[in-house]
Amino acid sequence: MARLATEADPRGRTRVQILRSGWPLMLRTTLPREPDVVTGWVARDDVAQVHLTAAGAGPIGGDRLRLEVRVGQGSALILGEVSPTLLLPGPHGERSRTEIDIHVAAGATLAWLPELVIAAQDCRHRTDIRVTLHAGARLLLREEILFGRHQEQPGTFRQRLRVVRDHRPLYDQELAVGPGTPGWDGPAVTAGHRSAGTLLVVDPDGSAPAPATARAPHTAVMALAGPATMVSTLAPDTATLRRRLDTALARIVTGRRQATVQRSPRGAGPAGIRVRVPPRRR
Repeated sequence: MARLATEADPRGRTRVQILRSGWPLMLRTTLPREPDVVTGWVARDDVAQVHLTAAGAGPIGGDRLRLEVRVGQGSALILGEVSPTLLLPGPHGERSRTEIDIHVAAGATLAWLPELVIAAQDCRHRTDIRVTLHAGARLLLREEILFGRHQEQPGTFRQRLRVVRDHRPLYDQELAVGPGTPGWDGPAVTAGHRSAGTLLVVDPDGSAPAPATARAPHTAVMALAGPATMVSTLAPDTATLRRRLDTALARIVTGRRQATVQRSPRGAGPAGIRVRVPPRRR
């Protein structure tokens, strides 16, 4: 099991309290990000930055992986991944499993940005993600899934994401694709698209995104209690998928910045929030 925990020091600045890798999940502290949409949403200079990397291939059929993350009260963490995760079949047809347990304490902030998950042909995998948010906690979570490698059908993949806030369910979603899942590629699920992604933003101080967020095709926006916003999209390829999620996040951050400016006293700035949206490639 890999474990990561942050806390606020006596001066209120974030520091990494526990950094314990569990093969093949390796945790490493990393240099600060360049200012971008994510740092604009976090809006803190003392954020801890950690990346998860794999020390071996997989998960492979039969593997059982577990990651535990604790973001202590008043601290802030950006957790990313170095590379995509490729789910592979095992030699005996066994199912692999990943369990991720996240707790974000009162007044804490977590931006969790895992890289793409690729469900390779013949894999059998289940992922369970449980997120617990306490009063005033903020969460930015992005997930992206590719159904099989180039010109191959996906294996059997099932993922459940459950978020609880103040002991009440906020978001509970399960996706199942691949053989043995009737209708997974039909119009009610993936509609024949090769990739799917979700963006979940829980921000008690934020505001709902502008309706323009939903202009991208095959993209839905839902306002949740919290307040929180969920953006779900389907795309023919991963580049389009990431672009749509990045655009949605930029609009959410911009809406939060505008709301903060409106609440600030006359002459005050937007609480240090900086937003820089990379130019669109032509």
